[in-house]
Amino acid sequence: MRAREFITEETKLPPEQADPMNHVFVLPGVSSSDPYQIYRLGVAIARARSDAGTDGLTDKLPNWSAQAAFGEDAVIAGFNANVAPAIDHALKMAGLPVKKVQISTPNSLEPALVNHTSPVKPFRGY
Repeated sequence: MRAREFITEETKLPPEQADPMNHVFVLPGVSSSDPYQIYRLGVAIARARSDAGTDGLTDKLPNWSAQAAFGEDAVIAGFNANVAPAIDHALKMAGLPVKKVQISTPNSLEPALVNHTSPVKPFRGY
């Protein structure tokens, strides 16, 4: 058997392969070697009917963003400011570009909705 007999440039599968499959699509602009892009596409597909208004739900969903806050970049969370210079040093050691973007506040802050007064009455003794 010669290669030209089994390597073809057809855009459709032969009937014996295509007939058993139902609703299978190829997305030429989407790389299957990019797991994050495939994940985001899956999330978008799961939400698509709601955004189009065809699912019958009336609940208001948060706004959709094509990119997540973290994207496909590495995320490191530290306990205090000492982690920043450690990240810089580790990036240099690994030969990676020394760039980091802090996406949070420098201090841990509770949201305004957190109740700072305990509902439990203090123990007054015996």
